[in-house]
Amino acid sequence: MTPLGPEALEFVRDRVIHVVGHELRTPLTTVRGLAELLVDASEDELRETLIPALVRNARRAERLLDDLLIAAEIHTARPTDGVAAVDLAGVVGVATAGTPVVVEGTPSAPVLAHRDAVVHAVDHLIDNAEQYGDGPSTVRFEDDGDSVTLVVATPVDHEIAQLELSFELFFRGEQAVTRAAGLGIGLPVARALAQMDGGDVTINQHGGNVVTRLTLPRAS
Repeated sequence: MTPLGPEALEFVRDRVIHVVGHELRTPLTTVRGLAELLVDASEDELRETLIPALVRNARRAERLLDDLLIAAEIHTARPTDGVAAVDLAGVVGVATAGTPVVVEGTPSAPVLAHRDAVVHAVDHLIDNAEQYGDGPSTVRFEDDGDSVTLVVATPVDHEIAQLELSFELFFRGEQAVTRAAGLGIGLPVARALAQMDGGDVTINQHGGNVVTRLTLPRAS
């Protein structure tokens, strides 16, 4: 790999600090505000509202940090569960619950992978579909005998230039602040997790849709 020059390194550093700082500020500010409310909260408020919100935002911050570690190939952030048969339809069902994403059919077999990795990767694909689509996305499954593929088709009303750069870390840069939440590392992280289990994530634009494919080995 060719080393980056001083100007390129400064650009990457500034972009990472800007995006990561913005994304971490949101859950941490929320946690601080909720913690301040704990002082005068009733027992019902604690149980029904404040504590669940604290846990949710703490997990969001934890996920942001995990994404950064995975993207940087720090193995401590990799899933610690063992490889097993994973019900991909069940994972997709949880990820799409309460969203306008339409799920068509079910896979003919489970996949062989780390369950935590599959959940993490699918969450990123569905999040991207929700944030950047110009209409409800559609999810379907393909099976070629050796692998199972989750296909997410997201309608877009314009041509996306340099779509392959979606796998570059922090590709969205400052757009993360102005358009939608996220670090801009969802696809790189999903690909890293899939490749860990012998699969891959690909993306292309076809027929008015951005089509993202998560392919994983088929469990026998």
